[in-house]
Amino acid sequence: MNVIRLIECMDFMMNAYDVTDVFTVMPLCGCVGSRILCMHGGLSPQLKDFEQLRNIPRPLEPVSPSLEMDLLWADPVVGIQGFEPNLRGASFGFGEDVVIDVCKRLDIDMIARAHQVVQDGYEFFGNRRLVTVFSAPHYCGQFDNAAASMIVDENLVCSFQILRPQAMPGQTRLVKTVRNKTEKLSSEL
Repeated sequence: MNVIRLIECMDFMMNAYDVTDVFTVMPLCGCVGSRILCMHGGLSPQLKDFEQLRNIPRPLEPVSPSLEMDLLWADPVVGIQGFEPNLRGASFGFGEDVVIDVCKRLDIDMIARAHQVVQDGYEFFGNRRLVTVFSAPHYCGQFDNAAASMIVDENLVCSFQILRPQAMPGQTRLVKTVRNKTEKLSSEL
């Protein structure tokens, strides 16, 4: 298929079936077993309780600044305390103290998020209270990163499946869990 036909096909599909509208009605976060809060981005200075998350109106077009933008765009930052303006120009960066405070306030064990390339596919932050899981190996052909998925069993024991990039971009292979350090997360801080 030539490039022109491909673009015409994509334009037709986007106009006929505007699939992007689906994203305006999807939840911005979820909670696994009432213990692991999951979101794309990160934490917000506006986040006080689970009720706020349940009451986010949909359809949604997030504006900045807002709780919704932070759930999509905020990032953990090593070495800061509290919240600081985000280098991306949207939302905030937040420190380990914020992670620990939110876990206590919401009575959860962990926060799982995506949104940032991490070398090994996943990376802990905030005394293992936050994990970034990134699922695109060899991101944009510019990074030599692995991808990961987090598996949470019925006892809330977390393990990670790693997908490492091959030497050739676009070719990947499934590798058994590299770090088989599975453990029950404690709610004690």
